[in-house]
Amino acid sequence: MDRSYKLADDEFNSLREYIYKRSGIFFTEKNRFQLEIKIKERLSDTGCGNIFNYINYLGSFNNSSDELNNLFNAITVNETSFFRDRKFISAVEKNVIPEIIKTNKVLGFGQVRVWSAASSSGEEAYTIAIMFAEHLKSELSKWTVRIIATDINEDVLKSCRTGIYSGYSMRNMSPDIRQRYFRHIDSDRYEIRDDIKAMVIPEKCNLMDYESCRKYKGIDLLLIRNVLIYFDAESKQKVLKTCFENLKAGGYMFLGHAETLFGFNNDFKLVHFVNAIGYKK
Repeated sequence: MDRSYKLADDEFNSLREYIYKRSGIFFTEKNRFQLEIKIKERLSDTGCGNIFNYINYLGSFNNSSDELNNLFNAITVNETSFFRDRKFISAVEKNVIPEIIKTNKVLGFGQVRVWSAASSSGEEAYTIAIMFAEHLKSELSKWTVRIIATDINEDVLKSCRTGIYSGYSMRNMSPDIRQRYFRHIDSDRYEIRDDIKAMVIPEKCNLMDYESCRKYKGIDLLLIRNVLIYFDAESKQKVLKTCFENLKAGGYMFLGHAETLFGFNNDFKLVHFVNAIGYKK
């Protein structure tokens, strides 16, 4: 794509304000070039010609839903892989999952609810599903493990629903895990096992839509990793409020390794693991 495409100041300000109001994602001046790169194709495909026509087009009754999806698909970043960030994985695998299983077993629940927010194409959600399967082993069929994988980008959710991935996305996975939980389709495509796929529920969700997020209640483990960096302070505060409300008492939340709750009003308890931190309600 032509990287020389430039938005005038008034176009940039109007577009980023529109995106911010609809998604909470805020493009700073430093990230302006990213928006310029991504928006050119949308202007071309819709025939709008300029940003102001495009914003009017987004607001039209017939086109707002489909094109808003196209816009969100274009501006969101979806870099992910299975078992990404070993320090985080180790904390969840060795500490959090055993605690969740033990606590729920004592209480006689036999069920677990996980929310992978901004889950992209589902690698994170399926990683957690595999980790629960590894811990529960033969008892897996006796438990109801539901991992809700949400994203604002409809394209990546389609990938999550298929459960088919390339070898590159599995680069951090041991050959043993890959052999047990995936079916080799062809040279570089692998499909996740049906029973593991059934544990993951892909759904479209805008984290700034409080009402739509309220249905994700009673969460044992909430992953909202590498998401808050795209929000301004006000949006972060709103999302964190939603996260806290949706967690069960004693539930855990994990952010990305470069993210923190420092400077935000919140009731989370900071939990230190070996080389990782989490938050607990």
